[in-house]
Amino acid sequence: MNKENLPSFNNFTHQMAFDMGTLALAIVKERQYRRIGVRISLEDKLVFQYLMDGKNEDIYLKGKEKVVQTTKHSSDYVFNHKDEYVELLDDKSFCVSGGAIPIFINDECKGSISISGMTQEADHALSLEVLNLIYQKSLEN
Repeated sequence: MNKENLPSFNNFTHQMAFDMGTLALAIVKERQYRRIGVRISLEDKLVFQYLMDGKNEDIYLKGKEKVVQTTKHSSDYVFNHKDEYVELLDDKSFCVSGGAIPIFINDECKGSISISGMTQEADHALSLEVLNLIYQKSLEN
């Protein structure tokens, strides 16, 4: 485990990224949340991205992802510890707002899931929920 007590996968595949992304979309539809965008990267490769109807840009997804890639923390963690990350606040390529969470594999940050379109708290909660559900599923296999 890491500083935020996020799960660490033994392995993480592109299929798992697809399952994570489609699970997030299914939850949004089922609960009738606001439309979102979802972006999942692994080893510096984009492996899943979907923008629901009405979403036409991914600048926030990329900015949140960049926060995770740079800090190895969730964008929510960085938002709540802004005083430790002042250099990110003035750089418009970073989006210091909740919604992106690291994907740890064998205790190393190897990717991220980013969600944007709701409040930052809701984006973070949904990212964390689907990350944990896919992690639990990986333990069953």
